[in-house]
Amino acid sequence: MFDNLITNILHYSLEHTRVYISIVQKENHAVMTFKNVTKYELGDSVDELFERFKRGDTSRHTEGSGLGLAIAKSIVDLHGGQLDLDLDGDLFKVIVTIELA
Repeated sequence: MFDNLITNILHYSLEHTRVYISIVQKENHAVMTFKNVTKYELGDSVDELFERFKRGDTSRHTEGSGLGLAIAKSIVDLHGGQLDLDLDGDLFKVIVTIELA
């Protein structure tokens, strides 16, 4: 999950912008937040970004499996967690919540 999300940040963040990653404990959960400014317009549909092979840049025709959010979400789901996306203009945010042992 971390590999997929950080790889997405490296590929799809606007050059020369900051990326924020935070991990906090809220009650009995770990909440991890990944925030970056996107390089490409992503539209308004958060659900569409979870589709396998969806790319951040729809004009690209290179190899690869797209954003990889479906894989990251599947991993989080297998651990009983939750992965949410938030789009606010060009600010892209992934919030992962997992119960602590």
